Amino acid sequence: MRPMRIPLLVAAILLAAAAPRQASMMGRWRAVLDIAGGPLPFELAVTAQGGGLVASICNGPKCADQAAVTVTGNRVLFDIADYAATITADRRGDSLVGVYQNVGRNGPRSIPFRATRGAWPRTEPPASVLGSWDAWYITDQRRSPRVLHFIGGTGGLEAAVTSNTGDLGVFWGGGTADSFSVARFDGVSVYLLAGRLNGDTLRGVFHAGLRTQTPFVAVRTTGAPHLTAPTALTSADTSTPFRFSFFDLEGRRVSQTDPRLAGKVVLVDIFGSWCVTCHEATPDLLDLYRKYRPSGFEILGLGYEVTGDSTRDNPQIRRFRDKFGIPWILLHAGASVVEETAASLPQLRGFTAYPTTLFLGRDGRIRTVYAGFRGPATGVQHTKQLEDYRRIIEKLLAEAP
Repeated sequence: MRPMRIPLLVAAILLAAAAPRQASMMGRWRAVLDIAGGPLPFELAVTAQGGGLVASICNGPKCADQAAVTVTGNRVLFDIADYAATITADRRGDSLVGVYQNVGRNGPRSIPFRATRGAWPRTEPPASVLGSWDAWYITDQRRSPRVLHFIGGTGGLEAAVTSNTGDLGVFWGGGTADSFSVARFDGVSVYLLAGRLNGDTLRGVFHAGLRTQTPFVAVRTTGAPHLTAPTALTSADTSTPFRFSFFDLEGRRVSQTDPRLAGKVVLVDIFGSWCVTCHEATPDLLDLYRKYRPSGFEILGLGYEVTGDSTRDNPQIRRFRDKFGIPWILLHAGASVVEETAASLPQLRGFTAYPTTLFLGRDGRIRTVYAGFRGPATGVQHTKQLEDYRRIIEKLLAEAP
């Protein structure tokens, strides 16, 4: 009598049923990007949303940007579509090992990634570094100013790093009695700031991306101006109306003669969808738009993107528009290279920052240029910038047409 043979399909089903099943991806994951300066920690909080999985990217307790999560067997893909970036990892039980990739302004980059279940431990912030510090970043014997501000947050040490052109968002970490380490990853920014207190001086290194390392030295803020005022970085030709001519997202050319702008006070937002600071600024611009539009206020967005090719860049601008529900005109203006942006806007002198905000009077002339944006992480600086915006807009609205 011949032995009974189980069909191959049935055998495969039985083997699959016997294999251990992976636990759900949902929950908190403590993650690391392995850069040249050491491990850069952050967290991924995976939840169910809209029939799928979504991961919030968290710097300590502060969670903002999101990634769509796709699980195929043991392969996990985190699609950080806002910044055209991904994390691809292989799952090994409660561990993930893979790579973070994005298309940066200087070309594609890849950074090793790993994660395990759970959250990073929260620690007491080192009291010795709390407060504001005037810092100098040192590159090839050249020094550029920064302000470092440390506070004790709900989950440990939080920090803001502000330059002449704005801040980098919330950093998070911890430290010991005389040292600290804080990091930020939001899908595109890869930053680690670490230092040690020696007497009254902080010394350390600012790590950006996979390999860039910039030494810094800092002393306690005295109250004297350390950064250049945002209205003093970029100047403009104010003798004639602001001139521009770019295509909108439907391929129609738009210029300063557009009837939607005629006789209005216009805020021109020079932005990029790749720019985290631009994402942080947009909710505040929406508040201004809702408040002042009935009085004759308008916003115009000039998008400078990674490639400068509208077929590749416009989908990112559309995603940026849809993320915030932006109702104003958005144009694709070119590539996000400072020199190219400056060449496309010849009435500006000393262009240096994304975003840069222009305020136009009802006659179309530039009245004020505000370089950079100080986001919520900067506290009083953020409040002051918004107060300046409201003051400028109200003054221009009060002028006769």
